[in-house]
Amino acid sequence: MKLAKFLDKYDTVIFDMDGVITSEQNYWNCAALTVWEYLKWNRGDKIDIKYAENNVEKIRSLVFCNDKIIEVLKAKGVNSNWDLGYVVVLLAWICGGKEYGEDFSDVLKKAEELPDNILDVYDMLAKASSEKTGFNYDWMRRNGIMWQTMRDIFQTWFLGDELFLKYFSHPPLNSGKAGLLYKEEPIVDKDKLIEILKMLCDGKRVCTGTGRPYIEMIRPIENWGIKKYFAPDGLCNYDHVVAAEKSLNSNALTKPHPYMFLKALYGTEYEDKKLIDNEYDASKIKTTLIVGDAGADILAAQAMGADFCAVLTGIQGERARGYFEKMGADYILNSVIDFVEED
Repeated sequence: MKLAKFLDKYDTVIFDMDGVITSEQNYWNCAALTVWEYLKWNRGDKIDIKYAENNVEKIRSLVFCNDKIIEVLKAKGVNSNWDLGYVVVLLAWICGGKEYGEDFSDVLKKAEELPDNILDVYDMLAKASSEKTGFNYDWMRRNGIMWQTMRDIFQTWFLGDELFLKYFSHPPLNSGKAGLLYKEEPIVDKDKLIEILKMLCDGKRVCTGTGRPYIEMIRPIENWGIKKYFAPDGLCNYDHVVAAEKSLNSNALTKPHPYMFLKALYGTEYEDKKLIDNEYDASKIKTTLIVGDAGADILAAQAMGADFCAVLTGIQGERARGYFEKMGADYILNSVIDFVEED
C-alpha cells in the first residue's frame, strides 16, 4: 500500500475528527439524551437515568425524528452538538411551550423552515421561545445559563459522573451516568486508520481541527494508539477556541471561521491575535489539505484558502456528494481509507 498520488503536493494534513476519524454516534446519542433530560427537568418530571441508558436508540429516534432533525440542522450550519440540543429545545418550546416533549415532528417542520445559515437566527429563536414559555430571554440566549446547563448535561452523559466532576469541578445536575466516551470506536477500520496515519506522518505534519474539547479529543486517540502520529502542537480543539474568544473578546471563532485550522497549521503556541490579523506565512496554506465531512469544514478551509478533501462518512453519507461538488471541494472520497492505494 502507498499514499494516494494527490497527497504528494501537501506537507500538512489537518483532520476534522467527528465524521472523519471518530464516529458521531455517541455525540448524537448524548445530544438526544440531553434534550430528553432537559425538557423533562423543566417540566418537573422524574429523570430515570437507567431507563435512558437502556433506551438510547428509542429516545434518539423520538427526539431527532429518526435523525432527520440532525441532518436538517447540520446542513444549516449547526456544527456543535451542544448547539444541536440547544436549538431543538428552543424549537420544541416554540412549537408547544414548556410542556412539549412527546412528538418532535413539529420541531422537524420548524427546523426545515429555518434559513440556510442558522447561526444568524439563534437570538431570534431564543426570543420566540421566551415569548412562548415566559422564560427570561437573556437566560435563553446562546452561551447563557440555559445553554450552559444543557452543555453540562451533555458533558455528563458523554464523560460520566467521575470525569465530569474532575474537569468541571461541580457535581452533575442529575447523577448516575456511566459515560458514553468509553464506548467510542473509529468511523473506519481501526487497523487501516493506524496504517494511514503512520504513512502520513512520515514526511507530513498531521493535525486536528476539531470542535471536541481536549478531554474528548485525546481519550480516543490515546486509546487507539494513534496520538503519536499527530504533531504535538497540531492538536487544535475547542478549548483553544474558548481561550481565543476570551482573550480577543470574540464569540465567533468556531467553524466556519478558519481559526481552528489556522491554529493547527501554525501551531497551538502561535499567538491568536496574529492569526486573526493575518500575520503569518501564508505560503504554507498552499501545501495544506483540510479533511472534513461537513459544510462548516469546507467553508472554513475556503476562508483560509486551503484545499479541501470531503469524506462521505458524515451524517448524510453519499447524499453529501452533490453539496460538496457544488461547493467546489478539491477531492471527494468515500472515506479516509481512500488516502491509500495499491502499489
